[in-house]
Amino acid sequence: MGAKPPQGNLPDEVSSFVGRAREVTSARRVLSGTQLLTLTGPGGVGKTRLALRIATKVRSAFRDGAWLVELAALEDPDLLVQAVATPLGIRDWSSRPTRDVLLDYLADKHILLVLDNCEHLIDACANFVRTLLGVAPEARVLATSRRSLRIQGERLLFVPPLSLPDSARMPQLDELDQYEAISLLSQRAVAVSPGFTLTPDTIPPAVRLCRRLDGIPLAIELAAVRLRTLSIEQLLAGLERRFDLVTDAGRTTLPRHQTLRATVDWSFDLCPPDEQRLWVRTSVFAGEFDLDAAEGVCSGDGIAPEDVVDLVENLVDKSILTRTDPPYSQCARYHMLDTIRRYGQEKLRAVGEEPRVRQRHRDWYRCLAEQAAAEWFGPNQVQWVARLRGEHTNLRAAIEFCLAERSGVQAGLRIAGALWCYWMPCGVLAEGRQWIDRLLPLDPEPTRARGTALWVYSWAASHQGEPAASRASAEQSRTLAEQLGDKQMAAYSLQVAGLSALSSGDLAGTRALCAEAWRRHCTLGHVASPAVMALMQQGFAASLQGDFDQAVDYAEECVHITRAHGEHWTRSWGLVVLGLALWRRGDHRQAIAPLRESIAIKRTLHDLFGLGMAVEFLAWSLTCTGHHEDAAHLFGTLERVWPLVGVPLMGIEPLTDHHRENVAKARAALGGEAFGSAFGKVAGMDPYQALDQVLREEATRRGPAPKRDDRLWSPLTRREWDVALLIAEGLSNKDVAARLVIAQRTAEAHAERILVKLGVTSRAQVAVWVIERQASD
Repeated sequence: MGAKPPQGNLPDEVSSFVGRAREVTSARRVLSGTQLLTLTGPGGVGKTRLALRIATKVRSAFRDGAWLVELAALEDPDLLVQAVATPLGIRDWSSRPTRDVLLDYLADKHILLVLDNCEHLIDACANFVRTLLGVAPEARVLATSRRSLRIQGERLLFVPPLSLPDSARMPQLDELDQYEAISLLSQRAVAVSPGFTLTPDTIPPAVRLCRRLDGIPLAIELAAVRLRTLSIEQLLAGLERRFDLVTDAGRTTLPRHQTLRATVDWSFDLCPPDEQRLWVRTSVFAGEFDLDAAEGVCSGDGIAPEDVVDLVENLVDKSILTRTDPPYSQCARYHMLDTIRRYGQEKLRAVGEEPRVRQRHRDWYRCLAEQAAAEWFGPNQVQWVARLRGEHTNLRAAIEFCLAERSGVQAGLRIAGALWCYWMPCGVLAEGRQWIDRLLPLDPEPTRARGTALWVYSWAASHQGEPAASRASAEQSRTLAEQLGDKQMAAYSLQVAGLSALSSGDLAGTRALCAEAWRRHCTLGHVASPAVMALMQQGFAASLQGDFDQAVDYAEECVHITRAHGEHWTRSWGLVVLGLALWRRGDHRQAIAPLRESIAIKRTLHDLFGLGMAVEFLAWSLTCTGHHEDAAHLFGTLERVWPLVGVPLMGIEPLTDHHRENVAKARAALGGEAFGSAFGKVAGMDPYQALDQVLREEATRRGPAPKRDDRLWSPLTRREWDVALLIAEGLSNKDVAARLVIAQRTAEAHAERILVKLGVTSRAQVAVWVIERQASD
C-alpha cells in the first residue's frame, strides 16, 4: 500500500516561492522545540506565504497534519472557535460549547495549526492559543500577525523584507540570484511579459526599483504587473514621481509602511475609474466570491453589469484580485489579499458608499440563502452543500451587518432561518443557534422570518439535547403561526415540538405530534426536506418503542418520496432509520443495504453526524451477521468520528446500550488482541479517509449487500404492498383492516396512497398492477 497522503488543508502554491531559505530553516528548528511560533512583520512583507511554505515543509512530521485557519475576513472574535473548528471538520451537534468540543478533540493530537492574520483578533487568539497549548502538549501553532500574541512560551520570528543589493555597489548579472527582491521582480515580470530579461543595461533601474520598494514582496508584485506595458525604466520613473508626492520636504526615504501605502495608492491611481469602483466595492466580500456575486453586489452607479467580467479580469491582471479554482466550485472564484482589501474598504468609506454596498452584499446573500432553501428538496443538494460551505464567510459577514444595523434584523432572521439547509445537514448547529440567539431579541416584530427562525432554533436545540429550549421556541413559533394565520409555520411548529418530545424521551408524544405535522404538510401540498423528515422522525420513535413494522413503513415511505424527487439528505436519514428498524426487528442482513446506501449519500454531503449514525448501525449489523473483524474496523472508525460531532448516538440510552453490547460481542468473538488490532487499524487517519478505506475493504470482502425483496423497492412501501396484495384478492378496506389488524381508516388511507402512487383510479387497476408485478418477479 502506498504512503498515506498528508493530512491537512494547506493550499497549493499558485506562483513560485522566492527566497526565505534562512527563515524557513530557522522556523523549522524553532517548531521542533516550542509550541508557538509567531511570524511578525509589516503588512505586505509575505508572512502568509512564508507560513504556508514552513507548514508544507514540516507537515509530514505531524501525525495529525497541518491545518490552515484563515482569519483575515473574520471580524467577530466570538466566532474564532468556529473558524478553527470548521477546517478541522468538527461538526458540533452537542449542547456543549464548541470551544470545549474543539479542545477535547485537539487534546491528544500531534498537529500544526496555522493561524493566519491574527492582529485584529489578537486578544481572542491569545486566549485560545494559551488554553489550547495547556491541554494539547503535542499541538504546535504557527501564527502570523503584525503584533505578537504576548503569551508565555511564544517565540517570535520577524519577517524582514526580501534581501537587496548593497547600496554601495551595483551587482553584476551573475550575482542577481543571491538577492531575493531582484529574483521576485524578475520572476513576476516574466509571468506577465514572457520575453522579459534583465541585462546589464536594465540591472540598475531594476535594483533602484527594488530598493525604492524596500524589498516588500507585495509592493514588488504590484509594480511588476506594470511591466506588461511599461519598460522597467518607465516603471521606475512613474513610481518615483508618485513617491515624491508623498515624501515630506527634506526627507529622502519613506518608512516601510508608507512605502507599501504609496505603492498601493499608485496602483489604485493607475486604474481607470470603473476598475477603481470595482476594487473598492469588492472589498466588502469576506474571503472569496464569484462573478455572479460581483455583478449582483457591485454593478450599478458607474459599473454596467455586462462590464463586470472584463473589470474583474483586469484586476486579476494587475494582481489586485487573485483567481482560484477550488474543487468545490464549478466557477472561478476571486479574493483579495488582506492589505489590498482593507485599502479598498478605507476608500469605500471615504466615498460614502459603504452602507449601500454592504446592504447589497447582505441582500445578495439573503437571496442566496433563500434560493438554497427553496431548491434544497431536489437533485442538486451536493452542489448546494459545496456552494454554502464556500460562501460561509460571506454569509457570516451578511448576518454581522444585520446585527450592526438594527433596521436589518429582519433580513438577518431571514438569512439565519433559510440556512436551516446548511446548519442541519452540514453540522453547523452551534453557530446557527448562536446567530439566531443574537438576532431574536433585537426585533420582536411578529413576522414570518421570526417564526421560521424560531422553529429552526427549536430543531437545533432538540438535536443538541436541550428539550426545554426546544419546547419554548416551538411554542413561540406555534403562537406566532396562529397570530399570522401561517399554516405551514404551524405544521413545522408541531414537528419541532415532536422533536423536543423525542429529546425528552416522550416517544408517544413524538409520534403523535409528527403525525399531525405530516398530515398538515400533506393537506397543504407542502413536500420539502424538513417536512418529509416528519416521517423519518415517526419511524425513529416507533423503532425505539419496539413498533418495528410501523417504523419500517414510515422509513420506506420517506425513502420513496425523496427518491422520486431526487432528494438526498432526507432520503439518507430515511435509510438510516430503515436500517435501524430492520436491525432491531432481527433482520440483520437486510439492514446492510439501506445503511450502505445512506453512508454513500452522507459521505458526499459531508454529513458527519449522519455518517456516525449510519456507520454505527452498520457495525451492529455486521456484528450480528458474524463479520466481527469488519465490525471492529468500523467501531475503530467511529472513535475518529464521534469526537468531531459531540454526542455519540445523541446520548439516547437504548442506542448507547446497543453500542456497548455489540462492541463486547465483537471483542468476545475475535479475542482481545485481534479486536484491538482491528479496532486500531485506522488510528491517526482522517475520519473520511478511515471511512473510505474500511468500507471499501468491507464491501470487497463481503460483495454486494443482500438485497431486500424487489417488491419492497417498488413505488409502494412494505405496508402498502401488503394492502395492494389484499386489494388484488378482492378484499374491501374493512376486510383489509381486519386481515392486517389495523384501523379501517388506516386501510383507507393506504388504499388512497396506492392509487396516487400507481397513477390509477380503481381497485381493479391496482389488482392488474399487482398481478403483472408478480409475473415479472
